[in-house]
Amino acid sequence: MKSRRVLFFCLGWVGMVFYFMQRWIYGPLIPSLMEEFKTTRTALGVVGSASLWGYMFTTILAGVISDRFGRKHAALFGIFGFSLLTALCGLATSIHQIFVVRFFTGMVEAFYFVPLIAFTLELFPEHPGFYLTFMSSGSSLGWFTGPALAGWLLGLTGSWRAPFLATGLSGLIVAFLLLAFWPEHARPTGPKALFDRKFLKPSYLMIILLASLTAMFQISAEFGFTMWYPVFLKTEVGMAIGTAGLIAGTYGIGQFIGRPITGWISDKLGYRRTGATGGLLLALSTALILSVHNNTLRTAFTFTAGFTGAAVMGTLWTFTGLIVSEYKGLVLGIILTFGYVTSSLAPITIGYLGDHYSVHFGLASVCVPASFLACVALASTYLVKLGRNQTK
Repeated sequence: MKSRRVLFFCLGWVGMVFYFMQRWIYGPLIPSLMEEFKTTRTALGVVGSASLWGYMFTTILAGVISDRFGRKHAALFGIFGFSLLTALCGLATSIHQIFVVRFFTGMVEAFYFVPLIAFTLELFPEHPGFYLTFMSSGSSLGWFTGPALAGWLLGLTGSWRAPFLATGLSGLIVAFLLLAFWPEHARPTGPKALFDRKFLKPSYLMIILLASLTAMFQISAEFGFTMWYPVFLKTEVGMAIGTAGLIAGTYGIGQFIGRPITGWISDKLGYRRTGATGGLLLALSTALILSVHNNTLRTAFTFTAGFTGAAVMGTLWTFTGLIVSEYKGLVLGIILTFGYVTSSLAPITIGYLGDHYSVHFGLASVCVPASFLACVALASTYLVKLGRNQTK
């Protein structure tokens, strides 16, 4: 059982890498898409939000299905689906087709992420914060490999299609391996009902609301920044697209290293305390990234932003998942749905401000305030009275 758990964890982690690779290969491709399809930053901001809109329609459904019928089939549907659709995106012939394919890609993404996060909490109950953030660190590495791969393949082939095709086909290989090695005997014990009335208690409703606000602001800050940061580096700083993708990708390296470390810290010191502190440091680091002109310092602050920002969502998932352990899939779905509904406006807003002012102004106006507000929302959960064993 132990060796199979380790193998599953490794494969699930690699799947997490591709889960975010396919999402963040888009940013460095924006200048090429603008040139090929003769369109604006605002329009491509809308296309960039397509997967976020699709995601918000299925997170609750993915959580409920995995709570009720088990994590395996939901998660496998998710990774097979987003990998195939990513490859198909590389065959699109218009911006409208890319929008549609990315929308459906977002819809199936939730079926991988939500069940896998819930399953990780069940499979490794001894140190939930560490293992959950370690698993999600795969998505953080995808934040690096996505932009870096996109910039490298774009420079190598001259085609924006190559990153979509390479990522999608590689993801399918990982999906088949997960199908072969999923630990069948480690099934969660799901609830007998789809809903528990205890969620109507004011304390639970307030926690879910504040957690949803935290997700909304944090996702707005991270997704808006990650999508438009390489565009800022290329078009307004003057970097080559490969270099811009590498520097932007150091955010993902910071998250990759930061998630298991901050997860371990949160198990020791408390989830909300660690997450709120990380959110505050993320806001300061993002402001510094946009203020400095030295590329070495900019790269260092990008890494720091990823490292400290990693604490916010990882601790949020762990904290809420432990409070509502029987219905963690449902509650994680509610939080992510609420977060994605509004955070999808961030890439569009930055694109609009980029068309009318500058991408730098858009990043400073959206990402810095949003990361600070995520810190405030998470810290506000201390105002909600919980039981003695639920105060971390």
